[in-house]
Order: sequence, then C-alpha cells, then structure tokens
Amino acid sequence: MGVSEEVLHFISEHIDRSSHTLETGCGLSTTILAFLGARHICITPARNEIERVQEYCRNHGIATDGITFYPQGSETILPNLDCEPLDLVLIDGRHGFPAPFIDFYYTADKLKIGGLLVIDDTYLWTGDVLKQFLLLEPEWKIEADFAPRACVFRKLADGTQSKEWAQQRFVVINSEYKLPAKPGYGVTAFRYIKRGEFSILGKMIARKLGLLKRAI
Repeated sequence: MGVSEEVLHFISEHIDRSSHTLETGCGLSTTILAFLGARHICITPARNEIERVQEYCRNHGIATDGITFYPQGSETILPNLDCEPLDLVLIDGRHGFPAPFIDFYYTADKLKIGGLLVIDDTYLWTGDVLKQFLLLEPEWKIEADFAPRACVFRKLADGTQSKEWAQQRFVVINSEYKLPAKPGYGVTAFRYIKRGEFSILGKMIARKLGLLKRAI
C-alpha cells in the first residue's frame, strides 16, 4: 500500500533542495523528500508513522529539519495552512470519501503553475475519480501515468476547483442520464459542453446570472 518505486523515482528526478513540497500521508515518500533536502510539509494524524520516519532518518543520518510535521487530519490543517507556493503535492493520506477530494481542493491553489500533483492509489475509487476528473480539465496535463497505482499531473492554470458543475466536463458527462427529461438549463448546458461550445455556455450562464440579479 506504500508509494511505488516508480513514483519515488519520479519524485527524486523532479525535486531538489530548492523545492517546496507537501504530502498528505507519511512514509517512504517523506523519507525520500527529507533525503533530497526539500522544504517539506507532512500532514498525517498517524503519530506512530511520524515517529517511525523520524527514527529511520535519525539512524541513517538523514536530516529532518526541513520537514514540518502536522500530526492531524488534512481536513483540519489544509484550510488554514499558510505556506510557500508548492512545487509538488502528493495526495496519499486517507483514501475514504471525501478525503482525497478535500486534499485536492485545498492544495490546488497552493501549487505553483507548472507544479506537479501526484495522486497515489488510483486503483481505489476515490483516487480514480480524481484522476478521471482532472484528465478532462484544461488547467491540468497528465505528466506520468503509473497505472493502476498512481499518476502525476502538471498544473497549467488556476481555477479548476472554483468552477460550477456546468463548466466541469467530467461532472456534465457523468450527469447526462440523470438530468431532468424536460429540457432546461441543465440539459442545455450539457448539450453545449458535449459539442465543445464553451463560449456559448458562458454567455448562457452570464444571462442566467443577470436575470437572477435583477430578480433580487
């Protein structure tokens, strides 16, 4: 269940002493990032994992003064976390719903443009849904795919997590057969997105918002 050798090798090729990194979870990846000298944030409620990593590093002469450990859940720490813009984020904490999505939501803006997002355990439903969602978002580009274990995305722009559902292709496509039978805003939005007519969809949303403001 730990991070695979492929992912660890990828991290070692892209991170150095100048890097700022963050992970939800703790383990081999934490040790590698300490060895690489990154300024690293490790968030996990499992204090025993933190202690094991610290002991291992101590016994092998690996400095951990560049690591900040937060022995709490990511849903508690991330919303108010103030940190340097990040070069890499590893999502490998709690995998139950909705934890990976919370981790993504609160780290997406903290990641630099051009930064790397590693999603581990994509063979689990939560990890796979996050992967499939980002594959359809223009703000992200798949950088490496270690299927079925993990994947890496490069961030191209901000804004993914602040969109409405009609602007997120994955949500629209997976809502096709659940939309009301009577044509309306949702069905129309789906048709525009399916045809790739995002500019028309934007105008439609703007009109809808304009009518709402006038009504208020």
